[in-house]
Amino acid sequence: MRTQRAVVGAAVVAGMAATLLIQANTASAGDDVAVCFVPRGATVEQDRQVPAGKVDRLLRETRSYLGPCALYGDTVTIGGGRITAYTQATKRDVPVSIGMVIPLATLGTLPPEPPNDGSTCFDKNADGTVDPHTECAGGHSAPLRPHPRFLSTVDTRFTFLTINWNPSGHIPIGVYNVPHFDAHFYLVPDAERLAIDPGPCPQLVACDDYEVAKRPAAERYVAPGHVDVDAVEPRMGNHLINTSGPEFTGQPFTHTFIYGLNDARIMFYEPMITLAWLQGLVSGTTADGCVRPAQPAAWQRSGWYPLTYCMRYRENRNEITVSLENFVYRRAG
Repeated sequence: MRTQRAVVGAAVVAGMAATLLIQANTASAGDDVAVCFVPRGATVEQDRQVPAGKVDRLLRETRSYLGPCALYGDTVTIGGGRITAYTQATKRDVPVSIGMVIPLATLGTLPPEPPNDGSTCFDKNADGTVDPHTECAGGHSAPLRPHPRFLSTVDTRFTFLTINWNPSGHIPIGVYNVPHFDAHFYLVPDAERLAIDPGPCPQLVACDDYEVAKRPAAERYVAPGHVDVDAVEPRMGNHLINTSGPEFTGQPFTHTFIYGLNDARIMFYEPMITLAWLQGLVSGTTADGCVRPAQPAAWQRSGWYPLTYCMRYRENRNEITVSLENFVYRRAG
């Protein structure tokens, strides 16, 4: 049986929140752990504080999960499966996680072809037809809005999410051309994303929108190592890639983190994760956990921002979560 991680709430110190992740079996029996309790045979979710020594059994025998109970946002379909936005926050409106729930069954119903849903295309060679392999972008894409109560009460800059399933991957060939998900967490209104139209400029972007997306942000707002590689995508934005990642040094791509840019502003945060890695979470060949990407020196707007992105398999619920976590409050500057 896989070991479940325990979330010991959110501690607020000097105005900054840190989600404390520990293994339940390393805490003393008297320590309490924040758990969303789901009684056997029920669907109702209840916030509880549970002694650490009882957490493993609770997670094995019920559909309970770690941390405060979630607020669920939009559910979308990809292929024959579904994906749901969720958020968790403390009673003091400190964010604990923003993410998406992917039921295990969804991984078995993902479309292998065509490589995209045909919603973001441009007849670049003007032959009167659209080639789904060379004249469409974005994979199979859908937007997800978090629960309105989270958006209205928690001081975070995140406004909505999109999930992009890429059955054949994408450029650069030899690096990212394997089946994977792009999980975008946007910091701007959805209208700004949708205004980046398809067109004839690089990566099938309208040329005016391409020029706007290429405007650089001030250096202090860009995380070290993340560079503009001319990866502007329609209905997305410009992608700043960490070219020092292991996938650029001959190792297989598993997961990475990208910052998005548009009109000199950081537009989105993006964990990009292979299907094989998520399947490994289920089989136990890869481990649940969180990764801390490089952080910028400053932020353009004040609010709660995450230090990590996390990937987990909830065995008792037959679902995978992909999330941003470990939030700290940043002042604009």
